[in-house]
Amino acid sequence: MKVALQVIGGIVVLFLGGAFLVGIAIGLLEGFGITEPSDDGGRAKEMQSGGGEKGRRGRTGRAGDRRESSSRWPLTRVVRVIDGDTVQTDKLDRVRLIGVNTPEEGRCGSTAATRFTQRKLGGQVVGYELGAERKDRYGRTLAYLYRGEKMHDLDLLRGGYAKVLTIPPNDKYAGRFRQAAQSARGANAGVWGVGEQRVRDARVRRERAARARREARRARVRRGLARERARAARQRRADRERNRPSPAPAPDPPSDGGGSGSPSCLPSSACPGKRDGDGDGCYCE
Repeated sequence: MKVALQVIGGIVVLFLGGAFLVGIAIGLLEGFGITEPSDDGGRAKEMQSGGGEKGRRGRTGRAGDRRESSSRWPLTRVVRVIDGDTVQTDKLDRVRLIGVNTPEEGRCGSTAATRFTQRKLGGQVVGYELGAERKDRYGRTLAYLYRGEKMHDLDLLRGGYAKVLTIPPNDKYAGRFRQAAQSARGANAGVWGVGEQRVRDARVRRERAARARREARRARVRRGLARERARAARQRRADRERNRPSPAPAPDPPSDGGGSGSPSCLPSSACPGKRDGDGDGCYCE
C-alpha cells in the first residue's frame, strides 16, 4: 500500500512538472509572436485593434481617395484641370480659385502653373471652401481648394505660379496671400523670375513706343503750325499789296508854246531845207 502511494505521488509530480514546462514554453512562444490567437475572443481583440497588417491595408485602400483631403471641408473630385487657377469638378462644375491669378494661356508661366495644378489636383478628391460670393460673372464657382490641410491657392502663390487677385467680398485670406506672394517675389520664383523680367522688358518697349508716338504727334503738330504761319504770312502780304494806293501818273513835260527857243522846236537854220508847215515856228518837226 505504501509503495502504491509512492508510485501515484511520483506520477502526479511528473504530470505537474510537465504541465509547468509546457506552460513556460507556450508563454515564450507567445512572447515572440509565433503563435496566433486560437479562440474567438482573441480574434475579436485582433479585429478591434486593426486586424493586423491585412486589416491596415484594407483600411488604407478604402480611404485611399481621401488621404489627401481634410475632414474639415466638404469633398469633391477634380475631373479636369483647365488652367492654373480653374478646374472642373464633379460636384461644383467649374471652379475658379479665389485670390489668385495665374498667367493666361500663351503668356509666360502659364504652362508651369497648369502643370503644377494638374500634378497636385488632377483626379484627386479635394476639400473645398466656398467664398462669400459664390459665383463670378461667368457662372464659375468661387472656392478655395485643399489638399489635406494645405490650401492649393496658397501653394500657387508660394511657388511663384500666380499673383494675388483680391476681389471683395472674397478677401478672407488676403493678408496671407500677400505675404506668400512677397516671399515668392523676394526669391524670384516663377512669374517673379524670368517671367517678371520679360514683363518688365515688354513694359519698357511699350513705353518707348508710346514715347515715339507722342514725339511723332508733336512733330506733326509743329509742322502744321509752321504751315499755318507761312500761309498767314502770305495772306498778309497779299492783303498789303491789294490795299496799297496806286502811284500817281508821271506829269507831261512842260510846253513853252512853240518858238525857236524850244529844244524840240529848232529854227530854220538848224534844219536847212525844212519848212514850217504848220506855222508854229518849228522847222525840224
